[in-house]
Amino acid sequence: MLIICVSAGGSPGVTSTALGVALSWPRGVLLVDCDPHPSQAVLAGYLRGVSESGRGLGALAESYRAQRSDSSGGLLEQTVALDDGSSPQRRFLPGFTHPRSALLFSGYWERLVGQFDDLQAGGIDVIIDAGRLDADGLPSALVERASTIAVVTRSNLPALATLRLALPQLADATALIPASPALVVAGGGRPYSAPEIARQLEMALLADLPWDPATAAVLSDGAVPPRKLTNRPLWRALRGLALQLGGRPGVRGRRTTRGRGVIS
Repeated sequence: MLIICVSAGGSPGVTSTALGVALSWPRGVLLVDCDPHPSQAVLAGYLRGVSESGRGLGALAESYRAQRSDSSGGLLEQTVALDDGSSPQRRFLPGFTHPRSALLFSGYWERLVGQFDDLQAGGIDVIIDAGRLDADGLPSALVERASTIAVVTRSNLPALATLRLALPQLADATALIPASPALVVAGGGRPYSAPEIARQLEMALLADLPWDPATAAVLSDGAVPPRKLTNRPLWRALRGLALQLGGRPGVRGRRTTRGRGVIS
């Protein structure tokens, strides 16, 4: 199973959402930073400054150029642990370290996806943090393998206006595949509700994540966890989303019926 998390722009919490889902995933999982805009957000934030030590997509590109093995074991050598190593296994593949790295990687996505296929055959699912959409869109090799494409947005008007502009690009990218983009609203009701947003944009609603700054700071900044973290509203919602996505391939949210306007 391959899940893509992406945003249309700004900082709506796509990395925190992908990370939170990975940390709650019911099986072995690999979280992959495929954001074309380098940030190292997981390493510097949740993992509190852990060094990638030369591991990540850049090192994989070097191995591809050198015609080294494309085995899933070679891929896992480029990852770091997301937790203490307990079962199930949760790993993280660091992303690009230079603004032009994504462009230079463009010829290698198929090889990377082939390694993802090997991982999935061994019982390890893949969650992609695709970051913010740019003019080049999502790599087609990733889109073609995706069982779910989760589009993360906040509920305010600027975020929704940006998302509306990106909808034609998303529709074109997914026109010939089973996985339609579905909404994950971060902080619904600030001011617009998640169901209202889904109706206006005519998209499936996959999840409505509650506004919970203390829990979000753990994921984004590596902040000290509040008491009873796993019982916090956001953590419970992320766990529910992980179980929903991990429980049935090609999951769909609730399909809505209105046109693609922006709430006014």
